Amino acid sequence: MQTTTQTQMKTTNKLLKTQSWALIGLGTGALVWLSFKPNRIKTKMKFKDMKRRVRPHHIDRTQLPINKAGHPDPMDVDDNKMVEEGAMYSVNYYNDKKG
Repeated sequence: MQTTTQTQMKTTNKLLKTQSWALIGLGTGALVWLSFKPNRIKTKMKFKDMKRRVRPHHIDRTQLPINKAGHPDPMDVDDNKMVEEGAMYSVNYYNDKKG
């Protein structure tokens, strides 16, 4: 006669084997799915969408608020001065490294 612990161990071993095969199957399926570029793009977009839903206050760092990029107002003296100083900094840096 088998004891209850032996029966439980057999059941646990069968369950672990089943779970292992299920995980292997899921991993293989994911690899096959992600092997095609359109599927990778879809998956990436879904993850970004889920992230936005979970953390709506989180702002994506790649989307910076650029309003005047490339079109500075000629009458905005402070902005033009800042751009001029920035341009001179890079030129001076280059000249120092070059010479």
